[in-house]
Amino acid sequence: MTTLRGVLVAQTAAWRIPRYAGDMLWVQHSEQAAPVADDRGAYALDVPGGAPAAEVQLVWGTTGGPPLAIWQQPAGDEPVSVGWQGDVTIGGFVERLHVLEAHDLELVIAEVEGGLLLQAAGSLPTLAQMQRAPFRRTDEADQPATPDYTYSLLALADSVFAEYLHHALVSELAIECVARLGPDEGRWHAIVGLPLLVERVTLLAPGRFRAR
Repeated sequence: MTTLRGVLVAQTAAWRIPRYAGDMLWVQHSEQAAPVADDRGAYALDVPGGAPAAEVQLVWGTTGGPPLAIWQQPAGDEPVSVGWQGDVTIGGFVERLHVLEAHDLELVIAEVEGGLLLQAAGSLPTLAQMQRAPFRRTDEADQPATPDYTYSLLALADSVFAEYLHHALVSELAIECVARLGPDEGRWHAIVGLPLLVERVTLLAPGRFRAR
């Protein structure tokens, strides 16, 4: 057996894994999985010996749960720092909207059926990108890297995020959404079992992709 070792969160990062998430995060490679430890997410995962560089997933809740991050673990025993900061980029479709009041706030929770995107395909081009070549999006960037899972996205009911999530549901538009695990202080985990707070929503033109 070979042991893949590393930490999810860099030592220099200000962000730390919320306490409620400590028992919910698993590192998985193929059929093997192991829980993470401490607020930086240290992990040690045993895989069949002699395995080459491996695609490793961070999944939520249990083995085979919805992926939150994917990275390439190099071959060998050298530990890696993944550099994760609780962020998740999802491509898919809004299937349900829940409107409720909790913690003295009016909230919208969107159930999104979709997959993990390896990068924020809807990110706006930078100056450096525009210098290298004319800006053009590719269809490949819109394709999720995982099968469909259900992700729950939280937004304030009177926010522009809630407005556009509702529009995406009614118009059956695909979305790309960047979200982040809610902190302990908000007790978002007492409302829903995967509390992802919306940070950005991108709507895709009809027919761009269907993550199903």
